[in-house]
Amino acid sequence: MPESTPFSAVTPTVILSPIRTGVPAAGGTLEVLVRVQAPDMPMQAGQGSPKARPPLRLALVVDRSGSMFGEPLTQALRCVNHIVGRLQPTDQVAVVLYDDNVQRPVPLRAATNAAAVQVALAGIESGGSTNLYAGWEAGARQLESGTKDSISRVILLSDGQANQGLVDQAQIEQHCARWLATGVSTTTVGLGRGFNEDLMLGMARAGGGQQYYGQHAEDLFDGFDEELALLEAMCLRKLRVKLVAGPGVIVEPVGLVRQNPDQTISLSDLAWCAESWVLVRLHVAPGSPNDPQGVFAGMGQRALLTAVLQAESMDGHAVSVDSPVLALDSLDPVALQALPRDEMVAQRLLEVQFGESGARVRSLLLAGDTTAAQELLARMEASAATHPWLKDKVQRLKELAERDAVLAQKELRYNQVKMSSRLSSDDVLLYAADETDRGDIPAFLRRKSSEGKGRKT
Repeated sequence: MPESTPFSAVTPTVILSPIRTGVPAAGGTLEVLVRVQAPDMPMQAGQGSPKARPPLRLALVVDRSGSMFGEPLTQALRCVNHIVGRLQPTDQVAVVLYDDNVQRPVPLRAATNAAAVQVALAGIESGGSTNLYAGWEAGARQLESGTKDSISRVILLSDGQANQGLVDQAQIEQHCARWLATGVSTTTVGLGRGFNEDLMLGMARAGGGQQYYGQHAEDLFDGFDEELALLEAMCLRKLRVKLVAGPGVIVEPVGLVRQNPDQTISLSDLAWCAESWVLVRLHVAPGSPNDPQGVFAGMGQRALLTAVLQAESMDGHAVSVDSPVLALDSLDPVALQALPRDEMVAQRLLEVQFGESGARVRSLLLAGDTTAAQELLARMEASAATHPWLKDKVQRLKELAERDAVLAQKELRYNQVKMSSRLSSDDVLLYAADETDRGDIPAFLRRKSSEGKGRKT
């Protein structure tokens, strides 16, 4: 890529990776990984340094309700100071506090004086109920009228349940989606044991942002650092992929997938040197090379799938990329089974299935059936025997379920999202151990044994 390449010229690569390079002639299923790969980060012309990122416009929205009394609020405000201290002079930041009322101690301003933010937040006390929606909306309104070449994001931190004002989750998610359409996205950070993980995850997914949770200050610092690292490395946003099935093929998304009314699938924002992806299962009707409706360009191969990507560059330009047509030989069962599996696709399939099994464990824990939950976790452990990351995760889940069922439910819910929609490196390294403290891996690509775990201090 030329050194002077603008963001508007960023062209990702769309790859369709089947688990096997053949399709059952008698009909059947085939898993396919739809991958959107970013190019390497370009350098600034004549400088040999990475291209400058777009300016950030952040509204940090902090729950200061009564349940945040003492150390939780102190640590939350420390996190605000932490993230403000990492911003650049070209960035803007606002701080909003809420309980049953909303305060705006730091209206949107240039991020040039971190000390002034500290002064503005000095002496803040907790109290009152939790009008989460009002606090979030106040943060979103701080970011109105942003430019197309900036990143406007609300980062919401809460430890509680929404119990004042608008509390209906579906309606709140609709508001998050509407603000996303205007260019304001939402990331959520759940704190402690009492927050509503379904609401916090739903807001982040509808609002096009990320989702984190934790129990202690280091967990929150880690989530904020991961968020900033991603915002600094983003090259494409608002990714949507339309999957076009071949004749006699039905496409089934696998895992926790964000499907839109226009039948597209939303993918994670894309960072340089990374890939966003979705796993699908093709249901293929019987066909033969002699069937003109089931072959591709007379090559004797079955046309199965194409993908059309629509996205937005960081300077606001539309990006559109088509994948090549996935066309594979129709084979009998013996020939098909003789083909090797694509191990990367097989590993991602295991991850998605792990997330789905975890969702069933969570339902059992919510119902109070800990015995059945532990039995299912044991089966998950057996299925993860060839996947070191999942093996590590399930061991932590078993320990957590025995010690604290409430936190286990949250971990399982965040795992389900992570397993279906995480950004991946375009050069995947073997997992050896928890990567939370790996400084050589971008924070948003690290694989953790627990999603609620922060780095060591």
